[in-house]
Amino acid sequence: MVAQDFKSEKTINDLLIALPTLLKTDREASILKINDALRLSERNGHYKFGQLCYWMGESLLSHSRYDSAGQFYQKSIPYLEKEQDEAILGRAYIGAGYVLNFQTRFTEALAFDLKAEKIFRKLNDQRMLARSLKRIGDDVYYHDDSRAQEALPYYQESIAISQAEKDTLNSIRALNAIVSIYTETQEYARADSAMADAIRLGELIKCYRCLAISYSQWGINDHKQGKFESAIAKYKKEFEMNKRLGADYDQFFVFQNIAEALIGLKRYDEALTYSEQSLKIAQSDVSWKHHYDAYKARYQALKGKGDAAGALLAYEKQMQFRDSLFSEEKEKILGGLRTTYDLERKELQIADLEKQNIINELEATTARQWQIGLIVFLVLLSVVVAVLNNRYRLKQRTAKVLDEKNSELQKLNGFKDRMFAVISHDLRNPVNAFSMLMESLHQNVQHATKEELQEFLQSTLQSARDLQSLLNNLLEWALVQIGRLPYQPQTIKLSEVISESSSHVELMADQKKIKITNETNGEIIFADKAMITIVVRNILSNAIKFSNVSSCVNISVKESANTIKMAIRDQGMGMMPEELNKLFKQEESTQDIGNSLEKGAGIGLLLCKDLMDKNNGRISVESVQGEGSVFYLELPKP
Repeated sequence: MVAQDFKSEKTINDLLIALPTLLKTDREASILKINDALRLSERNGHYKFGQLCYWMGESLLSHSRYDSAGQFYQKSIPYLEKEQDEAILGRAYIGAGYVLNFQTRFTEALAFDLKAEKIFRKLNDQRMLARSLKRIGDDVYYHDDSRAQEALPYYQESIAISQAEKDTLNSIRALNAIVSIYTETQEYARADSAMADAIRLGELIKCYRCLAISYSQWGINDHKQGKFESAIAKYKKEFEMNKRLGADYDQFFVFQNIAEALIGLKRYDEALTYSEQSLKIAQSDVSWKHHYDAYKARYQALKGKGDAAGALLAYEKQMQFRDSLFSEEKEKILGGLRTTYDLERKELQIADLEKQNIINELEATTARQWQIGLIVFLVLLSVVVAVLNNRYRLKQRTAKVLDEKNSELQKLNGFKDRMFAVISHDLRNPVNAFSMLMESLHQNVQHATKEELQEFLQSTLQSARDLQSLLNNLLEWALVQIGRLPYQPQTIKLSEVISESSSHVELMADQKKIKITNETNGEIIFADKAMITIVVRNILSNAIKFSNVSSCVNISVKESANTIKMAIRDQGMGMMPEELNKLFKQEESTQDIGNSLEKGAGIGLLLCKDLMDKNNGRISVESVQGEGSVFYLELPKP
């Protein structure tokens, strides 16, 4: 836990306001102040840490400490991304990209500069957008000069925006950069025009460094065209600018370029004079590359002059420095890797020590706060947990009661709907038929003969029996639906069930002269005897009802490992496939199934299906129209 220190925050904020001016007036002091502010920020929860790292990068870059500057730029980025300070973040991206470009790590530099471009487009910061575009062009072109055409649009857009924003310095930089591409692609007229603009702008703001670069670029452009005199004149202008700046070291390139132009003009003695000047600067710098270039120009001048001995000596020196240059480059790469490794290791060690110190300070100053906070937290947590637990249990109990009531209500509603559906579908027609018979009997009782009266009474009796059977089935089905029909499974003999069921339908079978044959042989099942008796009675009743007069109803049994499968086969007129699909479905009407004299109510088969399900059994049917039907009852063994 880090306590908020408003005094430290004010110190950091005041420094951030003063830094832009301080960097211009006292660079050394800016580095010391930022370093103190960074340590203060770390102790205060890394307050404005990203901004401080960015400004440290700017300060170090002003001292040409590229490696250290790049590290601070990149160190600032994650903090600035987290703080979502996009204006500073974009500048940090450009700073990191600039250092990486200087280190020839062009691909990494391009990634940062593209991010900067995206931010400044979003913020509509045109000046910084122009600078990021110039940086992108440098990353692309310096990485691979064959990609000049890819870099060109970035330079062109940068120049256009800089001119519109009157950002003269960036305009000059972008013009100097784009001339390299025009010279490379031999667009010399465009290069001349761009350089004329750059020189005009440089003189306007009296930027001698800008003018030196512009004259150098312009001289190279003339040099490439073979316009050596014009090139020498521009190189001499560059010499004057460097002299104003006191940039004696940069005169090496001036003397070297003039010597090469004089060689082009075959003015070898003058070329040797300038080559001698460039060689003196190279010797003071101990740069193998500069030595190599100086002796190369010297060799060409001596060779052109016809001094074979001098040319040979210069050539040997050239080759000597080429080998040294190769070794230097190799050692430089290895040294750079070693330096980077050592620096990173030291920085990690310093960072670890600083972190440990901060941790020790925090542990010493906040131990009591932690203890008090922990105790308060635990007490509050206990209260919250207790309250939530009580509410959770109450909610569970309430939800359980509601679920039970809802389930019970759903069952009652379902039963009500099914009961009304059955009554409307199945009970209405038998009652209507019975009423019509009684009305016909009442109207014809005085005029009917004895035989007609006998026939009326017989029909009335049959209708009453059908209605009684329907009401019994309806009552039993209702008891099943509401769970009031007790389920008492036991081991029973199948023959007893068939015998009891047959006794209920004997009179109906005798009237139609139908014979019931029983092929069971003491098979045992595990089921509720009363329920299975109802099922068998209903199936036998339907078989007799839909069978032809003087036919046979056969009961057979097939035994398997776990079940007993009973088949009740009639010799009625059978059913069509579409009629079979309606059986055992409450939503389907079954009253039109069968012959015109016998009609089924449908409730009996629904009752059979429910009772078989309750006894873990299965009911199915096969039928062929004109041949009869077979109902299968499959029940478990004990």
